[in-house]
Formats: sequence, structure tokens, C-alpha cells
Amino acid sequence: MKEFMNIGVVCAMAQKEPVKPFLASLVKYIKESGKYRLYIFHCFEDLYYKTKNDLGAASVFDVMNYDELDAVIIYPTSINDKSVVEKTAARCAAHNVPLISIDVETPGASRVFFGYGDAFSRIVEHVIKAHNCRRIKLVAGVRNNDFSQTRIDSCREVMARSGLTLEEKDIMYGDFWEMPTYQAMDEFFASGESLPDAFVCCNDSMAMAVCLKLGEKGYRVPGDVIVTGFDGIETEKYHSPRLCTAFMDTDKLGKEIVSMLDRICGDKNAARCETELQYTTRFSESCGCESKNMYEINHTLMDLIHNYSYTRSYEEHMDGTEDQIAANPTPDNFREVLHRRGMKGSALGVAKSFISLFDGEDIPEEKKECVYPQEMNLFVSIFDDNSGEGCDFDSREFLPDLSPVFGENNAAFILPIHFQDRAIGYLATPYVTYEQHTESIHSFSLMVNRCIETIRLHEHMLSLNSRLSFLFTHDQLTGIFNRYGFYDKFRSGRLRRAQDIFVVSADMNDMKYINDNFGHAAGDDALIITAKALAEAAEDDETVCSRFGGDEFVAARICRGDAVERGRSYRERFREALERLNSESGYPFKVVVSIGVYCAPLDGIDDVDSLIELADRLMYEDKAKYKRKPRS
Repeated sequence: MKEFMNIGVVCAMAQKEPVKPFLASLVKYIKESGKYRLYIFHCFEDLYYKTKNDLGAASVFDVMNYDELDAVIIYPTSINDKSVVEKTAARCAAHNVPLISIDVETPGASRVFFGYGDAFSRIVEHVIKAHNCRRIKLVAGVRNNDFSQTRIDSCREVMARSGLTLEEKDIMYGDFWEMPTYQAMDEFFASGESLPDAFVCCNDSMAMAVCLKLGEKGYRVPGDVIVTGFDGIETEKYHSPRLCTAFMDTDKLGKEIVSMLDRICGDKNAARCETELQYTTRFSESCGCESKNMYEINHTLMDLIHNYSYTRSYEEHMDGTEDQIAANPTPDNFREVLHRRGMKGSALGVAKSFISLFDGEDIPEEKKECVYPQEMNLFVSIFDDNSGEGCDFDSREFLPDLSPVFGENNAAFILPIHFQDRAIGYLATPYVTYEQHTESIHSFSLMVNRCIETIRLHEHMLSLNSRLSFLFTHDQLTGIFNRYGFYDKFRSGRLRRAQDIFVVSADMNDMKYINDNFGHAAGDDALIITAKALAEAAEDDETVCSRFGGDEFVAARICRGDAVERGRSYRERFREALERLNSESGYPFKVVVSIGVYCAPLDGIDDVDSLIELADRLMYEDKAKYKRKPRS
């Protein structure tokens, strides 16, 4: 029997509301239950525009191994790509894995949702009955949007019960965010219309924007006009006056999700169920119902300053980490820096196909997107003992050893590592319960993304430079050094560090005859045989073999007082190798090479050119002895 039941969470934007407080609540009750292990498959992009970067970020949801999951929780409103939600629902159905959806109806899923209609109605009713507001301006969201229209309808119904009418001219559209609300307020003031009793806003962001514009015109909230919001977002805590609003009780949401897990994990054939939770209303300063004391104000401001200071400090830490990696962008330094400065308990799995890029290989265009499951490599493990680092594993395992990643909360983030639409792997890191944790993970994962790509580019450039250097210093037909490569080997005072040297000058005989009678391809074959014979005659890499051009070859070796013996031995091995290669070639011609070997002490010799000239003389003496036999 498994120690824990594995629960997958599919969501995005955990650094923002409402996902951030939801995860905090869910992890709290998961930990209390002691029965579940939470895999939070998450990306920080909202996936709205479906850019290349969004495609790479969404690859993390393909890592999920449904055969290992006992249930999945999805937060559809955080993911602006319906295909992710649809694929998750289809895969859960195919693997008979129960699915719980938050807020949004999802095929085959149980659902926990908030009925916000009643809470919004209570706010409208409150400003009418408790504050005797008769003229109301409704600041709605997007035109023809379901959420916006529901709140418009709720406002109309409540007003109608009090004998009031919400005319179309009394509806302003702020599109659920600040900038359109600023514009709508500017248009209101430009119209010359008198101030209403209340601005009822469909979310807090628009309510705060309304308060700002009213303040610019010298109006006081709530002294001159009441303003209400909705949703209870985090930034509202720092607004003055505090808003009359309604908010989701995420603590209730987390508790209900775990309760639902207890039901459906105990019986996977259990019928789908739905639970409706209610928003909690808070009548506060912006409607005149509550006044915040100075202690609360100071405490809130200190929280804000602390959060800002911590975020700045961690960003500086990440900048320093990235600088240390960029100073030496190699895999080894990357690991070493992360061991010192990375998030403890984290592990980075990288696709083995991507690691091949460190050898300078290119991934074909059609294979840039990783397909899971696939072979992975534990590229970095920031555990106390760095256990498992460097080992290979299958992505269906998530990691070779999961226990260090889940930490005390028994929950871990699985985050995408990618560059644009190229999925590289994933980062697993513990969920930690402190306020700025998700923001820190965001910074850390972005830094890892950038550094991995920097390392790849650096390694790729090293490989390209190596290839270019080879092309520049080697003969493309024979593979041995060219003239430049030969001289490069004897630069930088290398001659002064030895006692003597032998230099070989080799020149092919009957090259014109071979070209004229058997074709230039046969001539190339003859050149290749000569180069192979020169290379095979070398005892080690200290002997430099080169093609100077045409059918002229030069070889040389710096010795330690035994150049004469080594030179004589080289000549013999060359003849033997040439004879063997000729017999094995099957060509209708025989490669004949004249060779001269010159040996000399290095005292007083400034360059190798004079030695090559002396070896040339010996080669020409050998050539003079060769008499071409008549060809049939």
C-alpha cells in the first residue's frame, strides 16, 4: 500500500491571486490530513496569447503521469488556454483519474465553486438600505461578458426591489482593470453629470481606480460619495480607505477540496459532485461602516515594506547568482553555483536530447518541442548530499528520488524549464509556507531558464569554434593538418623546449599519370592513401603530419636526443604502411611516394622552414632514384 496518495494540481500564475492564497490553503489542509502528496504542475505565464514562450511554458502539463496520480485538481480560470483544460480532462477520463475543477464546469469533473451573485447583491442592498443611496453608478467589467452581465443583472434586481432603476446610461465599463476605468471616469467628469450617491464596482481593481480619480478631483470617499468593490484582492489591504467588498474564503476552499478528495479517492467510482461556497462580505471604510485604527495602518504598511524589501533582496541574490554563472557558463560551474546559492531541496531534470546540445549538436526544427515521457537526466540536485545528480531517469518517475523535494509540507512545484517554445526539462522545488515564496520561485525559475540557455549557447559556440579551428588547420580531403596547421603546431617557442627534431618531406610520384588515366577522383584516392601512410607511421600525436598543398606532404617530430633513430624508424613504418595500403586498396594503380627525412639538433635554429628545405633536398634525391616503369 502506498504511503501517500498522489494528487496533481494544474494551475498557472501562482504568484498572483486567486491562485496564491488557494494553494496556501490547500497545502495547509493537505499537510493536516497526512494522506496526500501534492504535485503542483505550474507555469508562471497566463498562456493568454499562445506565444512561443507560452507553448514552452505549457509543456510542463505534459509531464504529468496519470498512471501515478490518484486525483487531479485544476484551476481553469488561471489558465487562459482552453486546450490545456480540455487535454487534462480527457487524460483524466482516459486513465480513470478523478478530476476536481475549481469554479469552472469541466467535462467529467467534480466542482467546487463560489456563488458570488448573492454577495454582490448584499453589497448593493447594503448601500441602498444602510446608507440610503438612491443614485448609483455601476462600474461593470467587459461588455457582453458573463461575469460582468451577472453582476449587472444582480444590481438591477436589488435596485428594483427598492423601487430604483439602473438605466443603461448609469453603467460604466472598466473592463475589470485600471486603465479603462480611468478613461471611463474621465469621460464621466467631462460629461458634467453630477456625482452619484455611490459607485458600485464589479471588482476591487476598478474600485481603487475610481477612488484615485475621485481624489484627483478633490472628492472624499466616503464623505462625498460611496465606493464599493468586489473580489477582496491582496492589494486592497494597502488601499486607503479600505474597500467595502466581498472575497472568496480560500481557507474554506482548501478545506472543501481536501474533503472532496477524501470522498472521491476512497471510491473512484463515486458520482461527480458539486459544492457551492459563498463569498464573504466586508462592509468597511469606503462605505463609511468601519474605521481602521492607526495600529492596523502601521502594521499593514510595515508588511508592505517588508515584502518589498524581501523581494528586492531576493532579486539581488538572483542577479548575483546569474552573474556568477555567466562569468563561467559551463555545466560544472552552473551546478557549483546552484549548490551554494540555489533553493535547497530543488532538483533540475533536463531532457537527455537537450544535453546533446552541450556537444554542439543542433536539435532539428521539427523536434524542438519535448514529448513526454522521455529520457531525462538529473542535471542538478540541491539536496544536502546532492544525491542522484547526473543519473538518468524516465520522466514518468518525475525524479529518481522524490522525498527530498516534498519537504515538510508534502507538496512540491513542478515548473517548466524552457527557452521560448523549446522545452528543456523541469524544475522540482518544495512548496514553502512563507508570503514571498511563489515570487521567489518565479525569480529562481526565470534565472535557471536564462542560465541554461546561456550555457547552451556558450557550449555551442565552443563547439563551433572548435569546428572552425579544425577546418582552418586541417586539409579537408585527407583530414591531416594543412600548411597553416603544421606551422601552428611549432609556434610559441615550442622548438626551444626540445633537443632535436626530424622533418619529413614527401612528394607523390606519377600523380599526373594517375589523374590522366584514372580520373581526378582516383588522384584524390592516391592523396588519401599517402596521408594515411604518413599518419599510421607516426608513433603518437607528437608527430605532426600535414599536406602542404597538391601532392606535397610534410611531417615532423620534436625529440629528446633520439631524432636520428626516430626518423629512420618513421621512414620504415611509412614504407610498410604505404605498401599495405596499396595492396588493400584494390585500385588499378600503385601509389609511389618519394620521401626525405632530415634530422638535426635545434641549437641555433630559429624556424622550421630551413629544416623543411633540407628535408626537401633529401626527398628530391630519393625521387631521382625512382624510374617510372612503362604503363600498359
